[in-house]
Amino acid sequence: MGLKFYVSEAQARSVQASQLTNQANQAITSLQASIQLFLSAPLSSKAYDSAKNYFMVAYTPLCQSAIMTGEALESAHKKFLSEYQGTVSGIDTDEDLILEEINQFEQLKQRLDHQMSTAKTPRPDLERRYINACESIDKRREKLEKFHAYDGQSASFFSDYEASQQEFNTGLAQVANSKAWNPATGTFDLKRLDMTWAKPIHTRWKQREKMKQQVKDARVKQAIGKLNGYEIVKIELGYWYLMKDGKIVSPDKYPELYEQLEKCKDYLNKDQYKVEELKVMKNEMPLAPGFGGILGNLGKAGKIADVIKKGSGVLKAGQSISDIINNAPTINAMDETADLDKSRESGEPAKKHKELEVGERRLESTGEPNSSTDLLNPDGSVKRRRYYGPDGKAVEDIDYNHTDDGTHEFPHRHQWDWNKVPPRQ
Repeated sequence: MGLKFYVSEAQARSVQASQLTNQANQAITSLQASIQLFLSAPLSSKAYDSAKNYFMVAYTPLCQSAIMTGEALESAHKKFLSEYQGTVSGIDTDEDLILEEINQFEQLKQRLDHQMSTAKTPRPDLERRYINACESIDKRREKLEKFHAYDGQSASFFSDYEASQQEFNTGLAQVANSKAWNPATGTFDLKRLDMTWAKPIHTRWKQREKMKQQVKDARVKQAIGKLNGYEIVKIELGYWYLMKDGKIVSPDKYPELYEQLEKCKDYLNKDQYKVEELKVMKNEMPLAPGFGGILGNLGKAGKIADVIKKGSGVLKAGQSISDIINNAPTINAMDETADLDKSRESGEPAKKHKELEVGERRLESTGEPNSSTDLLNPDGSVKRRRYYGPDGKAVEDIDYNHTDDGTHEFPHRHQWDWNKVPPRQ
């Protein structure tokens, strides 16, 4: 029987290995927590001290070994599949079927060769079929060569797992049956254990932690790079937000930026972000967890930052703080500004929208904040739609009567820049 590889089976084993590793890690985490709780307990005596030392010295490397053994098993199964897909094929391979196909093509070659040799005139069609048969045979033989090369290497994919498993078994044998317990003294005696098995585990664990840190550093560096050009701000209470050109970047509109911020915020140097102070007046009620809860309920870093920067000035701790934050006009204004941006992008009327009477000749340059107004044609259709920003000034016009001569976008948009004369561009 020839070699066989079924992708679905390898995938299933890989998933199962990941599940087993996760389950094992949960159990190990629980064990580590129990050990840590015992080690930190305010108990002291000769027996307790020896027990604490025993669990710290013996069980710490044992837990580390169990974690690395699970990781090695999961990694081996992933490599077993990925190497096959990368070097052999993305689909199943059955050596017996391939050999049968090669045999069929060899027979076809013989028939074609006979037909060409007996033909009275040249037969290009037969020659082409003969060449195709040769190429098909070569491809299948090449695949079999790669398959056999992969098969020869695949056993080595599990070498790290097997070595790690052996280390774990050795350590487990040392702590099994309470070998360290000395009933004569009522204490744990580490001299009864051969702890040489723990040294390579300690070395590999340090290497693992170093590699994890390198990966984390690379991800943080990548995340920081994606925030290049943005100002990162941290509020003293622990909330973070981004600014661009003096304006708060909305988490709703740019969630991908805040995903990058979440990845790197805990690893930033002090010169990579600015701390925004929150001033609180002393009152009979201290700044308690309830204040953090109020801010947390807002749910959006941009809103929190806007309240602190613009909405309330100095916050007074006490019964009024909830009203100050919840009723700060900038919260609603920011919501409305975000809604206006969406309306502008789609060209739809803003939530606060009005139409001028037919016959009105012009739109005002200022209007209700975060709104839109339509100027109408004599037939009632929209001639021009003007959007007004959070300060009530015009920010954009959409002209529906603009000539569509192929040189402009239609409907045509005009932006307003109040730093220029005239402001309508």
